[in-house]
Amino acid sequence: MNMALMLRWVWRILRGDGGLWLQLIEAKYLQGQPLLACSHLAGSQFWKSIQAIKEEIRLGLRFSVGNGSGTQFWLDP
Repeated sequence: MNMALMLRWVWRILRGDGGLWLQLIEAKYLQGQPLLACSHLAGSQFWKSIQAIKEEIRLGLRFSVGNGSGTQFWLDP
């Protein structure tokens, strides 16, 4: 159940659907990096839980490059 909840939060982070809490996560932990490229391990229990399921995120994630404007070549897996 917790894994499903955490994956839902990750989905919202990746889609940019979050408002104020997402701005906080981006400023405090991501600092301009994509979620999967971020290696910041210390932080809140929420952030540690997201970091703990990174491999599960990678297993089910797929990128669509499109015109490439939103792709960070060296950072996106």
